[in-house]
Amino acid sequence: MPRQARKAAVSRTPFAAAIVALCAAAPAGAQSSGAGVAGVTQLPQVEVVSPSPLPGLGVPKNQVPANVQTATGADLERRRSLDLADHLNRTLGSVSVNALQGNPFQPDISYRGFAASPLLGTPQGLSVYLDGVRLNQPFADVVSWDLIPRSAIASIALMPGSNPLFGLNTLGGALSVQTKDGLKNPGTSVQLSAGSHHRAAVEFETGGGTEALHGFATGNRHHERVWRTTLPSDVSQLFGKLGARIGETDLSLSGAVADNQLVGNGLQEQAASRRDYANVYTVPDVTRNRSVFINLGATHHLGDTLSLSGNAYYRRITTATYNGDVNEASLSESVYQPNAAERAALASAGYSGYPASGETAANTPFPKWRCIANALLNEEPNETCNGLVNRTASRQQNFGVGLQLSADTTLAGLGHRWLIGAGVDANRVRFTQGAQFGFISADRSITAVNGAGAFADGTQASENVFDSRVELASRAHTTSGFASDTIALNPRTHLTLAGRYNRNRVDNADAITPGGG
Repeated sequence: MPRQARKAAVSRTPFAAAIVALCAAAPAGAQSSGAGVAGVTQLPQVEVVSPSPLPGLGVPKNQVPANVQTATGADLERRRSLDLADHLNRTLGSVSVNALQGNPFQPDISYRGFAASPLLGTPQGLSVYLDGVRLNQPFADVVSWDLIPRSAIASIALMPGSNPLFGLNTLGGALSVQTKDGLKNPGTSVQLSAGSHHRAAVEFETGGGTEALHGFATGNRHHERVWRTTLPSDVSQLFGKLGARIGETDLSLSGAVADNQLVGNGLQEQAASRRDYANVYTVPDVTRNRSVFINLGATHHLGDTLSLSGNAYYRRITTATYNGDVNEASLSESVYQPNAAERAALASAGYSGYPASGETAANTPFPKWRCIANALLNEEPNETCNGLVNRTASRQQNFGVGLQLSADTTLAGLGHRWLIGAGVDANRVRFTQGAQFGFISADRSITAVNGAGAFADGTQASENVFDSRVELASRAHTTSGFASDTIALNPRTHLTLAGRYNRNRVDNADAITPGGG
């Protein structure tokens, strides 16, 4: 009887190995029950995942000692996901969203209790990579989901656990994203969509070429006037990639730019929201994100069982926020009737219409005159102004190179899928923060009081004075080495070992208090 041929289908998706673990795989001889070509036994599809952010030979998914979850760009399109974060929340297990910022492009992604958030101060526990480049920003490790173009995503993979191959703060897991190219994603498409609250979006993508030279480009523009205020949110993203093959070497050069304005109105008191769902606590609350990203990647095939890959990248991000908030220090103070000295200051500054007496909480729900007067006098605006306009600005640059060698070998009768690599990363950060005193208007907006002395800089003649200023400059440099080995103890059992060494240097400079006080 003639021996039957066997055929296995292999697909590749990015992702990772674990630290030290045992993994039991399905029997090597398992066969599918589906019909195949005559004389050919069809085996189940084997999905291969990369054991690090950089591409390599990969490891079969059933040999990874963790619950790796994967998806493709077609899955995002089929689900009509707004962006990557929306798809993670709707389709992947153990993922939830905390929408405290009130904008769909600014969610806090929680995976098994570990967060990847765009909000400063959130304890970050997930690492996010795009084509082997870490997207967690140098300042506070935050993740700006609005800077990742959905239409450029070819595949994603999410894996739990503290994986040393994915660097610092990979406490709860890592997310690896791979982008499309012209060879695997040929053709052109354009999409237009519209909805309530002035939501409108346009998106295009085009790709094509040959193995020797191919290209891909995609972009989108999303506009929405959120239902709680009249301020619009705008998301603009553009991504392009050029690829080429020279001998046994695959090259790719990709770039992305984004310019986004995001409005988030936050939470509101339950009683107020019952009266009007569109009610807000305070406004404005605007975040402006701009980014430029360039990545050069290369993979050289030294044979069927040996691969050398690397990348070099540059990323620049500028973020500015403009938020109106309640000044909690004023809640227990008298903020109503201006006294004689305050009325004189108002008059000399050209103000009119302020009351000579009798202003109280009963007849003035939105007081402002004591706030304006004390801002002019620079005496107690921290006590008499019930509003604060908080501003932050950050400029970040990060750049680096990485190199990785991966192989599939046999040693002492055992199969080994191993890799070894190194990387050098550096960043430059400048961050400023300040607050200006103001008052709450009837529309819940915070109106700042202009003039000297109207800032929370600690100069006021008040016992409760405070200083909210921050002006920080930082430089960091990281050198790292990592390695991993997946050992086939037998056809059904595999042992995975992984480790990493980092050497970090961080230099901070405080421009307000040089030397740190």
